[in-house]
Amino acid sequence: MPHPLRPRAIRPGARIHIAAPSGPVPPDRLEAGIMALRAALGPAAGEFSLAPNLAARVGYFAGDDDTRLAALATALADPEIDAIVCARGGYGLTRLLARLDPARLAAAPKLIVGFSDVTALLAWAHVCTGLVGVHGPVLTQLGELDNDDHERLALLLAGDDPGALVASSGVVLRGGCVEGPLIAANLELLRSLVGTRFMPSLAGCVLALEEVGERPYRIDRALTQLLTSGALRGVRGVAVGQLHACEEPATGNPDSPNAEAVVLERLGTLGVPVVTGFPFGHLPTRNAALPFGSRVRLDADNAALYLLEPVAD
Repeated sequence: MPHPLRPRAIRPGARIHIAAPSGPVPPDRLEAGIMALRAALGPAAGEFSLAPNLAARVGYFAGDDDTRLAALATALADPEIDAIVCARGGYGLTRLLARLDPARLAAAPKLIVGFSDVTALLAWAHVCTGLVGVHGPVLTQLGELDNDDHERLALLLAGDDPGALVASSGVVLRGGCVEGPLIAANLELLRSLVGTRFMPSLAGCVLALEEVGERPYRIDRALTQLLTSGALRGVRGVAVGQLHACEEPATGNPDSPNAEAVVLERLGTLGVPVVTGFPFGHLPTRNAALPFGSRVRLDADNAALYLLEPVAD
């Protein structure tokens, strides 16, 4: 994997681009998100540019593959753009990765912000160029989030330390203190990258995982694939975020364990520190931003995650 490449930090007058590389974008939530991001960035919020496909709708995509690819490739290559904030997740980025040119991004590195489906773009950028990114709220989520999440995102984008992220509820499966680059991901998206050239090496890393809407047995299946493929070999610790709406339906298996129990059972085989209950993921009102590729310390004894180096310079 290339040496870490840090984008320039957001400074007053920064140009922020809103991209739509995945699912179609609800216009009402888009406007609320832009207002929330402007308020969070303060003087750093300069010009906002909007991807030409933001209003497009083709099935479950914000435009067909060629349309989304052209819009994203142009933004990644633009040296005047300081940060690309994805409007929403959904699905679609894994269809584009093989056609993106990493050399154009490496020549004009910039902050990339998003989560869920954007896990794929963060992984592609990190594997192909070493770019450090931000696993954080998509724009259509920002308008509904707690102010603490707005502030944390703004601090990361400015290259500052937002302070410890603490799991106030959850389980410490195994204690200890470990350090390494953080790879933060949606579980299902990370699983989908196994066997591709865009799967990041997790050896020596701290892993952060979240999920939404998957039944416990599907979470079991995804984690089992990561384990049996060897993808989790060498992971130093795991911070588990929200497992939002990951319940067994009333018509499902009454003997099914819950999602957290599945995660603890599967990750327990790693023999490394594991902490659940961190406030990042798909919960509508909380999604704490995390670095993707910067070094962190997972202090499992105190259920806390610390940033050891900045996301941006």
